[in-house]
Amino acid sequence: MTLASNITEFKCRVCGKQIQFDPKDPSSYLSKSEHEDFFGMKLTTFRIAHDSKDERHYNTVIVDQAGFFRGHRDAYTEPINELKPSFDREYWVFHEEGPTIEKTHNVALAVLISRSDRWVIDIVCPRNLNASHIATLVVDRVEEAWRVYDSIPRPLDMRVADMEMKVWSSESRVLCVCFTNGSLMKSIDSVAEHIVNERDGSIIPRRRNLNVIFRILESDSNLDPSILSRIINEDMLFATLHTPYEDRIPSIVERTASRYPIAGELLGPLLRGYITLIEALEGDFSSRYKEVFELIDFVNRRRILG
Repeated sequence: MTLASNITEFKCRVCGKQIQFDPKDPSSYLSKSEHEDFFGMKLTTFRIAHDSKDERHYNTVIVDQAGFFRGHRDAYTEPINELKPSFDREYWVFHEEGPTIEKTHNVALAVLISRSDRWVIDIVCPRNLNASHIATLVVDRVEEAWRVYDSIPRPLDMRVADMEMKVWSSESRVLCVCFTNGSLMKSIDSVAEHIVNERDGSIIPRRRNLNVIFRILESDSNLDPSILSRIINEDMLFATLHTPYEDRIPSIVERTASRYPIAGELLGPLLRGYITLIEALEGDFSSRYKEVFELIDFVNRRRILG
């Protein structure tokens, strides 16, 4: 909701506390990024932080041109106190609402690690594995490889416990994958560099986006790099839509479905704010991701709600 004096209010996704900030006051948020019009709305993403006991809670939220909160992109926690020397090799597991994927048909483990900020995202990870300790072991081996090789192999073969792993690394990040078979090796090799070379300092890890990528790869191993980039970087995936033309939704859906049949299933719930795009891609529409993006691009070009 939006309060007087341009103050935007939302609930912290981590602890539930009511948070307020002024989109026009740079001192009230950490960073912002503006986006192209989406369904007739001008969206801006803000990152806000607040302290709670020994943790700092980060929320990345989407706000429209009127200052209305339109949804969370992500939320995570970070320890405030510096780690003690005896624990200075520990990695903290990224917190985000929603469970990790325990296993897919082709991938037994996939984790993304920050070498500098010491977080680890458990993209695909069985409950009986310690993601933080895996991160410590993997980064130790990667740093050893950087010292040994003039040019580090990509991917780097590695064995941790009883797991054979493929590892891709950059100066800042490491992607570690353990395959159940080799069917997705080529596909993940083609997208790995996009994941580990994300350089924008305002971009924080998003497990949900990465989960969607791995879900899509299970149904289509030939994920187009342009769509991969959109899934990783487009905050619009998390926006909740509300249109002042709700009485026109049935006719909008009917006309659009004559060209894009998926609109008959998806467009109505989207326009009524019942579902976000990221939720659609996490669920039954992951295998139809091309149709989803074609639909969204069509609606945006036609400025149906603008």
